[in-house]
Amino acid sequence: MRQLWAYAYRVVPPPPNDGLGQIRKLLDSENASAFEHARAWAAQLILEQRSTQILVVADSPAQNRPVNERLESELRRLDAPYRVTDPVAIRGPLPAADASAGPR
Repeated sequence: MRQLWAYAYRVVPPPPNDGLGQIRKLLDSENASAFEHARAWAAQLILEQRSTQILVVADSPAQNRPVNERLESELRRLDAPYRVTDPVAIRGPLPAADASAGPR
């Protein structure tokens, strides 16, 4: 089983609504690319009143990948202040045999 990592970008204050469209397109494209290349990388945009979160789950704790650079470049273009949390190891999906056994 592959180790997975989670981290988040926190944008305060949230970027303007018209800028979110570009971020959504970028995340959709990166999610599709990771799927096509069988890489573990996915991001979800979480909109809140006072901040925007971008939750990332990846197969590496590295935050200097080209995908991160593209996302950070877009945030800078929007003049959106952000910070990135430290990566946290998370448990990956259970193997099929363990998942079918139910909770223990």
